[in-house]
Formats: sequence, structure tokens, C-alpha cells
Amino acid sequence: MKASILFILLLWAGTAAARSDSVLVRTPVEFGGLRVWILDASDTTQHPYLTLEEALTTGQAVIHENNSQTLWIENRSDTDLFLQSGDLIKGGQQDRMIASDRILPAHETSRDLEVYCIERGRSTKRGTEPVETFSASHWIAPLAHIRLVARHDLTEQLLTPHVGGLTAPDTNELKLLQSLREIPQPYGTVSAAQQSVWNDITTMQSNLRATLKDSVTKNFSPSSLELTLENGALADREITFERHFGALARKDSHAVGFVYAIDGTIVGAEQYASHALFSAMWPKLLRSVGAEVFAMSTKEDRPTTMSAPTQADVQDFLNASANGTTSRQTIDARTLVEASRTGDATRFVTWDEKYQDISLHKEWLAK
Repeated sequence: MKASILFILLLWAGTAAARSDSVLVRTPVEFGGLRVWILDASDTTQHPYLTLEEALTTGQAVIHENNSQTLWIENRSDTDLFLQSGDLIKGGQQDRMIASDRILPAHETSRDLEVYCIERGRSTKRGTEPVETFSASHWIAPLAHIRLVARHDLTEQLLTPHVGGLTAPDTNELKLLQSLREIPQPYGTVSAAQQSVWNDITTMQSNLRATLKDSVTKNFSPSSLELTLENGALADREITFERHFGALARKDSHAVGFVYAIDGTIVGAEQYASHALFSAMWPKLLRSVGAEVFAMSTKEDRPTTMSAPTQADVQDFLNASANGTTSRQTIDARTLVEASRTGDATRFVTWDEKYQDISLHKEWLAK
């Protein structure tokens, strides 16, 4: 009887061959140095969430400029709004990046939305865009390091040496600490985390320029990460990724997330509490992953041959136990975020405090 049930399950899974807890890891799809494993699972919540991209596009949310690293946002919809750490928002006096995952209840306002500047120098109206509000959110920050820095309040707790055992951070951890704490003097009182974000943007622009053989900063605001990602040459390349990967979330009714590898190295993973939320996030995620592939294509330490991670490697990446400290941050009454170091990654788990038995979003960022 058990064998029959297993056989039926494998038929349903197609050619997938590995599970991560209750998540099934599907056979990967590969193109252009990118390998994607879709994660299948039953929905853990039927509660709907509106994404920031949907909300700004339809006018159901408004983010107001506040000329600082703290903005205020209105959810004008009848649905709870989900903001993801790394979401880029376009407009205002400067394009910004959302610092932390957050759930904003229907018809509520938050005046403490923490953000980072991703456009150094501008403080005036740009073209026909409104300067008092933000118009769109079509991207997530494409580099894992930027997303780690965005959550530095959590990650710094994990990187601090254990006083009892005097265990020092490893090399990668020391690099992250250095990037957060060393501030070039010309920028005076700019926070270390903000400076690190700007440094990563400059590096990404340089890498994309080398890959695309074209400038990505010939625009109204050359320092803007948002406008860099809107570059026409980059958009043309992204079309090929959309053709190969775009339908993965839509055609799989059990899809709740994905793991991805670039040139044979697992880079990260995202998992959501429902297929509906993942499907809504997928186009934005895929755009950003595609940009990350192009930005990494000039790395000197890029493997000369692509050795494909196995299903077991993906399962180990997702299921690795936490090492040492787990840090927690209460964002607001509805949002709790936890971070922990696992085998090869930093794992973030976001909980909706109204439904405390459900993790709304999980993110893994490789070392």
C-alpha cells in the first residue's frame, strides 16, 4: 500500500526526485548559465496578499516621499499588502529599496517604512514622474550582497563572534562586516550600510557595462539602479530568460518558490506561503535573477565549466540546520523576521503575527 502511494506521488511530481521537508524539488530548467528548480508544496494559507508591484501599478497603495531613509505608505486596498526586502521603488526625490519584509494590513498606514537610497545625488523631480510619491516597483535588488546589507540589523547579530567560544566569523563574514563598517570619508555621515549599497550598485553597473558592451548609465540619472535595470540592452536579453522560465510558476499550480544556481553555484532561494503569492512575485523575481546572471558573467572567479548541483544538493541547501544564533526583529505588530546561518546560506523567515503558525516568506542567500 505504501509503495502504491509513493508511486502515485512520483507520477504527480513528473520527473522530480527530491523533497525538502514537505516541499518537492522539481527537475531543473536550465538556460544561459541559469538553472532553476521550482519548489512544489500545498498552500499553507488561503489568506490573500497583495504585492507591492500590483499595489503601486493599480493605485491601491501609495508611498509618500519623506526626504529620508524612512518613508510612509498607505494601503488603500481591501487586502493585506506584502512588501519584500529588496523591493525597489521608483520615483520620489530618489529611487529607494525596501529594507525589510513587512505586512501592511488593509486600509492601514505606516510612517516608519525603512528604505535605502539606490540613486545617489538626485533630489529634484525626474521628468514627468511625481516627486511626492513613488510610481512603480518592478524590480528586486539583483545582488545577494545588497539584500544581505538591507537586513544588516539581523545579519550583524549573526556575524558577531560568540563571546563564550570566541568563535570568529569566516572570511566571507568578515568581508560583509567590513563592507558595513568602512565608510569612505568623502561621504561623511552616510551610514555604512547605505555606502555599501551604493558600492554594490557601482560594481553592478560596471559588470553590466562589460557584459552588454554598452553603457547602462546613459540616462536622466546615471547613479540610479532602477534606471540601470531598465536599460534597453538588458531588457532585450531578459526576453530570452522570460521565454525559458516565465511560465514555470504559472503552469504549476503547486509552485510556491524556487532555488537558482548561476554557473553551477547555488545562489539563493525564495519560498512563499501560497501559490498565488509566488505567482504574483515570480515575474519580478525572474527579471532580477536574469540581471544577476548578466552582472556575474564578468567575475574573474567564474567557473570555466558548469558543474550542475544535484537534487540532493538543493535539498541539503534548503534543509541545513541553523548554526548557532537565531536573531529576531519585530518590524511591526504584524511582522516578525528571523535570521539564522545554515550550512551554506543565511536564511530569513518572515511570520505574519496574525497567523503565527505560518511562515509567509522564506529566503536563502548563499555565502
